[in-house]
Amino acid sequence: MMLRITVVVTSPRVAPGLLTAPAWDLVRRMPVLTAAANHPQLAALRAAGAIVVLVDGHAAVDRAGDDLAALLRAGLPDPAATELAWLPDPSAPAPLDLLLDRLAQPRPPAAPGLDAGVTPSAGIVVGTLAGTAELPGSVLLDAVAVMDRLRSPGGCPWDAEQTHESLAPYLIEETYEAYQAIEDGDLAELREELGDVLMQVLFHARIAAERASDGWDVDDVAAGLVAKLIRRHPHVFADVVVDGSANVAANWDAIKAVEKGRASVTEGVALSQPALTLAAKLLKRAGGIGVPVDLALTEIAGGTGGAQAGLGGAAESGKVAGSGEVAGSDGVAEAGERVAAIAAAAARALGRSGVAADDVLGDLLVAAVALARAARVDPERALRTSARRFRDRLAAAESAARVDGAAPATLPGARWRELWVASARSGDSVTPAG
Repeated sequence: MMLRITVVVTSPRVAPGLLTAPAWDLVRRMPVLTAAANHPQLAALRAAGAIVVLVDGHAAVDRAGDDLAALLRAGLPDPAATELAWLPDPSAPAPLDLLLDRLAQPRPPAAPGLDAGVTPSAGIVVGTLAGTAELPGSVLLDAVAVMDRLRSPGGCPWDAEQTHESLAPYLIEETYEAYQAIEDGDLAELREELGDVLMQVLFHARIAAERASDGWDVDDVAAGLVAKLIRRHPHVFADVVVDGSANVAANWDAIKAVEKGRASVTEGVALSQPALTLAAKLLKRAGGIGVPVDLALTEIAGGTGGAQAGLGGAAESGKVAGSGEVAGSDGVAEAGERVAAIAAAAARALGRSGVAADDVLGDLLVAAVALARAARVDPERALRTSARRFRDRLAAAESAARVDGAAPATLPGARWRELWVASARSGDSVTPAG
C-alpha cells in the first residue's frame, strides 16, 4: 500500500502560524510527523488542532523501501493511513529530513509512463509544498546565518582561520568563474557561481564584524549599497529628468565625483585589474571628459618611454630593455611586420558594414601578444606600464586645466593636445608597474 508523504517546507524567518492556505488545509486534513522537537511552528499547529507526532530523525536513515514506510506509519494514530505531512527542521535538517528531500527530487523514469517522483520498491511517493511565503531576498538571511555558524566556535576550523588577505584570491577566482559562465551562456552555472561570489561577500562582512573598534557587518554593506543606489538614481528616486541611458551614466559619474571628492577621472580605477581592462577603463574615462582618442596613441608614437625605448628599439638592437635577454631581431621584425599587416587589414575591415569587430580586433590583439613573445616581453607588464603612463599623463593634463580655471570636461580637442604635450615636457614619471 503506497504511502504519500508531503514535505511542508517552512522558513524560520516567518512567524509561527503564518502558513499558506494550502499548507493549513493540508496539516488539518492529515497527521503531521516531524523530527524537530523545537520546530517553531509546532505550538501553532497543535493550537489549531493539527495532529503532530515527533519521531526519531536518525533511526530511519539507513532504512529504505517498505521499511521506511512502516517506520513512519508506526507513529501515526492510524497505521493504515495512506497520507501524511512531514515537517522538516528549517534550520538544522535531521538525517530523515535530508532523506525525504532526496526522495522528493525529480528523477528520470525507469520506464515510459512511470511517475518520476515514485520509487516503486520504496512503497512511498514524496512531494513538497511551500508552507510559508516570504518577500524576495529573504533567503539571504539563511546565508548570513550559515556563515555565522561557520565562523563561530564549534564551526569550521578552516573558515575560522581565514582573513581578508587570505580570501582575496578566491574573490578574484570566483568572479572569473562567474564571468566564464556568462561567456558560455550557461545560466545554471552562472547561478551557482554567483552564489560563490555572494559567499565571498558574506565571508568578508563576517570577518569585519569581528573587529571590536572599527568593524562593520553585512547590514552595513547592504545599507551602504541601498543608500548609494538611491543617491545615484535621482531620476528614479527624486525629480531629475533624463532622456536616455547616456544621460544616466553621465549623472552617475558626476554624482560619484562629488561624493568621492576626486580631482581626476583616473582616481578610483583599480590598478590591480588585468592590464587590458585597465587600459580600456582609463581610455573610457578619458573619452568621457572629451580627451581625443588619438592622444592615447602618442604613448606609442612619441611619448616618454614609448616605442623608442620599447619594442622598436629592441628590434634594432636585438635586445629587450630590462630583460637581460637577447631577442632575435629577425623574429621580432617578422612578427612586427605581421602585426602591421593585421592592423592595416583590421582598419580596412572595420570601415565596412557587417564585419565581426570582435574577431578582427581579437586577431590584432593576439598578433600583438605574439610580437611581445618574439621580443621576450611580458605583454601584461608592458601594457600595464603604458596604461599607468597614460593615467599619469591624463591626471597631469587635468590638473593643468584646473590651474587655468577650466573644467576638463569642457575643453576642446585642441586644448587637450596642448596640455598633453606640456605634461610630457614636464617629465611626469611612470608609476612602477605592479
